[in-house]
Amino acid sequence: MKKIVIPTDLTVQSLNLIKYGVQVFKGEECQIFLLHLIPLPDSIPELLMLPREEERLEKINTPFQKTLERIKKTFAVEISSLNVIHLYGDSPLKIRNFIDNNSIDLILSPVSGSKNPDTEGLASFSNLIKDVSCPVLYVPDNMEACSFRKIAYVLDTDDKYTLLLDDLLLNLASTKNYYVTFLVIFKPGTNMDRLEYVLNKVYMNEKLKEINCSVHLIQESDFTGGVYTFVEEFKVDLLVTGRKKSLFGNIFTRKRISSDVAKHTRVPFLTIT
Repeated sequence: MKKIVIPTDLTVQSLNLIKYGVQVFKGEECQIFLLHLIPLPDSIPELLMLPREEERLEKINTPFQKTLERIKKTFAVEISSLNVIHLYGDSPLKIRNFIDNNSIDLILSPVSGSKNPDTEGLASFSNLIKDVSCPVLYVPDNMEACSFRKIAYVLDTDDKYTLLLDDLLLNLASTKNYYVTFLVIFKPGTNMDRLEYVLNKVYMNEKLKEINCSVHLIQESDFTGGVYTFVEEFKVDLLVTGRKKSLFGNIFTRKRISSDVAKHTRVPFLTIT
C-alpha cells in the first residue's frame, strides 16, 4: 500500500490533486492523508481552545465534505482510506516528522501560477517540504490529470548526484506506454570527462536496461532555458530530477530547479531521492 500526503485548506479546489496521486500509483492501493496545517496561536487561551477548533473544522464547509465523500466512492478500489489530518504548527520540522513517522511514499504539492489570496496557504506549502525524505510531485494548478507517457529526467553535468533512481520512476516507466528521455544539459566548454561520467551513469545502469528510454543532449548556457525549450518542443508530460541529502543539507541540482519550473512550463515536476 502506498501512502500519499496532499495539503488541503479545506476547499473543494484543494482536492484536485487526489487524482494525480491515483495516477502515479496506478494499479496500487493508496492511503491518502489530506494534511491541514494550522499555525499555533501565541496566547494560552487560544491554545486551550484548539480541541474545540478541531471539532468546528470537521463540521464546516459542506461542499468540501460532500466532494470528499464523492471522491471516496469514485476511487473506492484505488483508495483504501482518505482522511483529513489537522497538524498544528506549520514548520518544516513538523512536516518532516510527520512524513518520517508515517513512512510516506509521495507528497503532492500544488503550484500556483498567480497570486491568489485564497490559495496563499497552499502556495507556501512547497517552501515547507524542501528537506523531506520522500519524492515530491509539484503540480501546476488548473491542470487535468493525465498519463505521464513522455517523461524527461533532467541531468546536470555539474552535479555528482545527477542520476538517482527509485521504484517510483522505474514503475512509471516499466510498461510499453511510457518513454523516458534522459535530458543532459551542458554549458559550452564543459569538460568532456564530466559529460562522459553522466552518460555512463545512464548507459551502465542495470536498472535501465529494461526501460524504454533514450538520451538527449542540449548545449545551453542557461540550464533552465534548456529545460523549457525541450519541454515545449517535445511536449513532455512529466519532468523528473534527483536530489540527495548530504551532511550539509539537500543538494538539489544547485537549486536551479524548483517548483518554479512547474509554474513556468505548466508540466508536473517530480523530485526523487
